[in-house]
Parts: sequence; structure tokens; C-alpha cells
Amino acid sequence: MDQEPQVNETRDELRLAPSRAAASPKAPEHDLWAGRTHWLHHAGGIGLWLAAAILYALLITRIDALSGAAAWYVAGIPILLSALFLGGWLLLRIYGSRYRVTDERLFLDRGILRLTIDQTELIRVDDVRVHKTVVDRLFGLGSVEVLSTDASHHSVTLCGIRGADHVAEIIRTRMRTLRGKSLFIENL
Repeated sequence: MDQEPQVNETRDELRLAPSRAAASPKAPEHDLWAGRTHWLHHAGGIGLWLAAAILYALLITRIDALSGAAAWYVAGIPILLSALFLGGWLLLRIYGSRYRVTDERLFLDRGILRLTIDQTELIRVDDVRVHKTVVDRLFGLGSVEVLSTDASHHSVTLCGIRGADHVAEIIRTRMRTLRGKSLFIENL
């Protein structure tokens, strides 16, 4: 009975193991912060829509040519349609974007049916700005604008998030830490 010689795969794997270990990726990244746009960021627009809807309803019901029920139908249908449109737009704005900051990168996930994930390396961040409208300040929200040397995304904005100052400080601190650990070309 003839047997084929077997190759000792474990010996070959052991011989290759040191080179694989040297080329292995570093530890996985850890999430430092994750969030999305808060619905209260759009409270100013919702308030304006509500004021316009009430004014429209009052004006339509004052028209003498329309009786009580007809006036409410004429006023109610456009208000209902615009409320559905506004609600859908808000849901897309809120659930259509998610932000995540890890040890090394900033992720911006956009889309519901078709997801696009943009990444910005924190080592490439040049500046971090915090923008707060009057409505944002009332509700403790803000937008964080991240300016970087990234070729595809020079500016990324995290809109209407809670604790915007804290998130900006996380990004700033990680950027400085990463630049201190390595030789970054713009440090020269």
C-alpha cells in the first residue's frame, strides 16, 4: 500500500509565525463616543411650521365663502400633508446619519436604504469648531465642525448633538495624542 508523503504544515506555519506577528494589525479601535442628531436641533423649524400652520388655519376659517366644515377641510388637508412631509424629513435627518468617534478615526454613517460610511483619520484633523444656535443653546445641543487635511472630506460636521463641547474635546485630545506618538508630516 503506497502512501503519499505528507507535508508538515505546522512546521511551515511556525516558521512563518514571527513574520505574521510583526505584520499583524494593532489592537482594535474602541468607541469613545457615538450619537446622532437630536430632534430638538430642529425645534426652531418645527416652531416656525407650527406658527405658519396656525396662521393659515385661522385665515382659511375666516373666509366668508367657506362654511365651517369646508373651511376646516381646506385648511386641514394642506396642514396634514405638510406635517407628514416635515415628519418624514425629520426622520430622514435624524435616523439617516450616525456619528462615531474611535481612538483613531471619526466615522460618519449616512443613509437608510443605501449606507455610506465616511472616515476621517483623527491624526489629519487640523481644527475643531463648535457652533451653537440660540435653539441649540436652549436645549444643550451644538454642532461640531471638524476641519482636516483629508483629501475627500476637508470639513465634516456633526449636527445637533448633545454635549458638543465634550465631543470636540475628545476629538482634539485624541488628535494631539496621535500626533505626539508618530512623526506626522505636518509636524515638520
